[in-house]
Amino acid sequence: MKRALAIALLLAGCTPEVRFADRAILWREPDTAPIPLPKRRDNLPNWIGLRDAVFLPADRELALDYGRESANVNALDDVGDSTWFSDPRRVVDARGQLRLRALSPAEMARGAMGDEDPPVLPLTVVRAKSGGANLGFVATDARGRKYQIKIDPPGYIGMDTSTEVVVSRLAWASGWNVPAETLVDLAPGDLALAPDATREDAYGHPLPLSPADFAEYLRHCPTDAHGTLRVLASRWIDGTILGPFAWFGRRKDDPNDRVPHEDRRDLRGFGMFSMWVNNIDTLETNTLDSYVGAPGSGHLVHYQQDVGGSFGARGGAPIAYWMASDIYFAPSRMLAAILTLGAIRQPWEGEAVRTRRARLAGQFPEIGNFDAAHFDPHDWHPVLDNPAFERQTARDRYWGLKRVLAFSPEELHAAIGTGRYRPKAARRVYDVLLARREKMARAFLGAVAPLDFFRFERDRLCFDDLWTREKLGGAGRYLASGDGVGAITETASGACVALAPRSGYRIVTLAAWRPGMRHAGPPVRVHFVEHPDGRRLIGLER
Repeated sequence: MKRALAIALLLAGCTPEVRFADRAILWREPDTAPIPLPKRRDNLPNWIGLRDAVFLPADRELALDYGRESANVNALDDVGDSTWFSDPRRVVDARGQLRLRALSPAEMARGAMGDEDPPVLPLTVVRAKSGGANLGFVATDARGRKYQIKIDPPGYIGMDTSTEVVVSRLAWASGWNVPAETLVDLAPGDLALAPDATREDAYGHPLPLSPADFAEYLRHCPTDAHGTLRVLASRWIDGTILGPFAWFGRRKDDPNDRVPHEDRRDLRGFGMFSMWVNNIDTLETNTLDSYVGAPGSGHLVHYQQDVGGSFGARGGAPIAYWMASDIYFAPSRMLAAILTLGAIRQPWEGEAVRTRRARLAGQFPEIGNFDAAHFDPHDWHPVLDNPAFERQTARDRYWGLKRVLAFSPEELHAAIGTGRYRPKAARRVYDVLLARREKMARAFLGAVAPLDFFRFERDRLCFDDLWTREKLGGAGRYLASGDGVGAITETASGACVALAPRSGYRIVTLAAWRPGMRHAGPPVRVHFVEHPDGRRLIGLER
């Protein structure tokens, strides 16, 4: 009876309480107003680790804000461009209709580099890299441009350099700010040491970096038979570096920072991207704020950096057997183990799991035990719970998942090609990425109506059905209600609904009834206005 009533209400087209103004959709967040130069936030990894491992899980159990929807969304339940996120695919026409353009192989290969050339050799080392688990240093090229140089751990050529250069392309194409990065091959004569080069002691104090110290440093770097060293050159981010941003709260000395970070959809949605590429290292220490402009007239730009803790890599070695399935400190798991005397075993426990993952890492040292066969989207974790990821709602997951589903095979191949993998390893990365995103789509895509990219074609309202586009099952049939709604015609990508002329504010309610389902899926309500010169989208409700 309840289901019959729900269907009747859907078909009756009940007018929702929320209505939208007849105005253009906000596709740019106004967060670039001039501000004074903020203070630098110190990078305190030990405190951040303790906080994220102990205090934030307690907050999750006691706080009441979990389940609250993201605050920085526009009327189409999307995220506009900002200093946090900028979508290179997005194309919006005058009627508010959104489509995503394909990125060319050349665009994917360049990523955040854009039209910038790679470093011009030789490189002059000015400082040994501080922080992080891997070898590296800071250098300038022949033009004087500054780079962070990252080096693979011995025995794992490609694990860090290839992973980061590929994942940074995928992150850039998905809309997040990342440094401009490229792989560079260095011959023995391509490195020079600045006379005033420095290194840091265990307490962070600068010390001179002598030629003997540098030679010893290079001795540990993996090279090929010709002495060539492959490195990742990460262009130094422009502006004044102010340290990491927090995954929750707001920066009090930035008036442009109006939305608590845990309530930003572009940060919550980064969790879906991270799940896809297995970016388990999403600690605050891998973020960065930079002040762009002269003091007093600039603003902050926010970056995701060091995305190389993805695929099967973290901290200069393959990820441990439990990583991506659990966190460092899980009170509920620990309590369950104590109460049951260890009788409850986790999926990642046991010698068989360790052996399987070690075998994968042996086969593919470039990507470690990155796989899809044992990937469970509902049980994926970074090494420490992330405050923004933990607050994801179904709408946040849908938005983040759309970023993942947007990649074509050609785009993926172009991004993977920048990693210079062995053919077997490149194919493995491609296959695992496709398999992981299919699992994610089946796990999360049906939680809201996956009907999207609404557009008017003559006298019809048309849309794409992401469920059928991803070949997850038959479309079944579509339900539509609203004043002046007519016949539904299925298309190759979704369906179109005939609309009789009606002036003024209008709402069409749509839902999909899939094969094997006992009732229709969640509805989406499309709000638009009809003027004498045409129709224009003004809002969506999911």
